[in-house]
Amino acid sequence: MKIMIVDDDPVSRSVLHKILVGNPEHQITVADSGQAAWELLNDPARYFDVVFLDLQMPGPDGFELLRRIREAHTLTSVEVILCTASKDRDTITRVVQLGARHYLVKPCTPEIVQAKLKKLRPEISGPAERRLAGTG
Repeated sequence: MKIMIVDDDPVSRSVLHKILVGNPEHQITVADSGQAAWELLNDPARYFDVVFLDLQMPGPDGFELLRRIREAHTLTSVEVILCTASKDRDTITRVVQLGARHYLVKPCTPEIVQAKLKKLRPEISGPAERRLAGTG
């Protein structure tokens, strides 16, 4: 599973990276800004199954990056998991309107992250295999 962590906070990135790196099936890439993540997502030599996305970071912020991902026809199979400290109703409503389906509130525990990925595994195994074969 190819995973990108997008967070401007080095501690948050490190915590999530430590949770994910223990699984040998995970190939992890980190981005410290929305702009760095957007460039990686648009690199034709790369693809990602899952993006863990913080909302509050320098431009584009997580809201804008989520909007771009959902509007990009080449990124339709990317699963976005918001991993943020924001948990108010307005924020949740906004991200759902932008197309978010997965939302974790920081601090994320290893059990919660692994459970979320386990639940997503059947959904993402097909698209990744099609992308590798050049048919998706």
